[in-house]
Amino acid sequence: MELLAVSVDPPEVSKRLRDHLQVRFTFLSDPDGALLDEMGIRHRGGRADGADIAFPTSVLVDDTGTVRWLFQSDTYRERARPEQIFAAIGSL
Repeated sequence: MELLAVSVDPPEVSKRLRDHLQVRFTFLSDPDGALLDEMGIRHRGGRADGADIAFPTSVLVDDTGTVRWLFQSDTYRERARPEQIFAAIGSL
């Protein structure tokens, strides 16, 4: 199993966050929002400074590439809770 985080932040910003959180998973940078557009989760002007951000989204993909669980929110304030994610993983 592999955990990835994707954001529109530049790699150096993601690295600082990863270091601050002291986590070992991979942060990927999507500065142009190509993945956001592909997934339909771009929140245009959603950041305080008017920049685009992603709607909070968690996706569980199995070894065959099949999406087994998806959480999407239409507000940056709502995110998948850990117990929801662990339950989804446990159901595989």
